[in-house]
Amino acid sequence: MAKKKRVRRKQLLNEPDEFLAFSAKAIRFVVDNQRMVICVVIGVVVIALAFGGYRYFSNLSERKACAMFERGRLQYLAEIAGDRTAEYQGKAAEQFEEVIRKYPSTDAAGFSLFCYADASYHRDDFQKSIELYQTALNAFSGNGAIRKLIWNGLAYAHEAKKDYTSAAEYFQEIIDDRGDFMKADAYNNYGRMMEALNQQDKALEAYNMVVQAYPDSVAFQIAKEKVLRLKDASVGTK
Repeated sequence: MAKKKRVRRKQLLNEPDEFLAFSAKAIRFVVDNQRMVICVVIGVVVIALAFGGYRYFSNLSERKACAMFERGRLQYLAEIAGDRTAEYQGKAAEQFEEVIRKYPSTDAAGFSLFCYADASYHRDDFQKSIELYQTALNAFSGNGAIRKLIWNGLAYAHEAKKDYTSAAEYFQEIIDDRGDFMKADAYNNYGRMMEALNQQDKALEAYNMVVQAYPDSVAFQIAKEKVLRLKDASVGTK
């Protein structure tokens, strides 16, 4: 009887992992749908402020800015949902630009910066996205949750430009900030950047944090698999 050919450890490590591929797709699905959820939530917040009797929105410019942002937000939601008709193509960006230009001191302008930056990223205009996110940081200096979303956007934009060091720095901002919001994903993404920079020890440390501290997170299973792979790779090189 012919002997079974033994598969070496290095071969296993280099072969594509179906589970990892599936997990990556699942996480990508969650991230893509987060964009829609975030956009909806932002719209609800702005509309609630505008029409809920708050004195902050009592002046005419605030109301106009809010209405203009809402038109852009709805058009952006249509773009996110995949509508590529002439009615929606590029219209959201025009609305956001107009809010930013005409009403720069309003909250609607800040939210327009955020949404416009995200739209620019998904049109592969990464430098434009970075510039808009940087400006948005100043608009939300006192809002920790939105700043985390902005840091996350900045990190992805820098990663798209293959500037992994800058991307890691923005993921680190989320890690260092108070509260657990987005922290598990930030550790996981920081680990990815460390792998891209060939700093395997730091990558392993980041993935271990996800496994140990965030077992209920979306990133847990893929981080756990990454820990096993990096440990096996380390043993295989000794």
